[in-house]
Amino acid sequence: MTFLKLLGFIYSVAQVLMPCLPPVPLSSEVLSTDQYLGKWYYIGVASWKDEDIESYKSVDNSVVELKKGENNTLIMAGALHQEDQCINMAWTYHIHPDRDPVMTEGLAENLGVFLDGEWIKCPTCLIVAKFHHSNSFLRVMLFDRNEKTSDDLVKKFKSKMGCLFINRFLISPRTKDFCKLEGTE
Repeated sequence: MTFLKLLGFIYSVAQVLMPCLPPVPLSSEVLSTDQYLGKWYYIGVASWKDEDIESYKSVDNSVVELKKGENNTLIMAGALHQEDQCINMAWTYHIHPDRDPVMTEGLAENLGVFLDGEWIKCPTCLIVAKFHHSNSFLRVMLFDRNEKTSDDLVKKFKSKMGCLFINRFLISPRTKDFCKLEGTE
């Protein structure tokens, strides 16, 4: 464990010296703490290609809850305000001890990685990257604990994504009320 802490420290120093380094993924052990479990507000999504995020165009806003599931899983339950409807969905992330922090999600075993918002200088943020290897696409979603989103936060997210040559974005307009998360409120 000391070796991992040393590597984490070295990476933190490298981030300061080279700000375009990608963030370090969060392990399932870290994600299972009060710092990450609970309610998150969706801010936006980024990708390399427009078609990878096309389905998010009709999402006005979303609120999700991250919770620990059974049998080595994390559950992300969400209420999406899409067009004029509230749609509740859930995604199950399976934790395989040998592959942690990379998790599988869904039947096609798409890959999911959770990243610390400190990468964009936002201690109240969470970044979720989904790699769908079956149809070769990537989505990077930004969430915040705060219901309100600042333009500065969106700029930081876009800037860091630009470091990774990710330049397609959809930012949630948030013109409607947030939907109720079923079973949590």
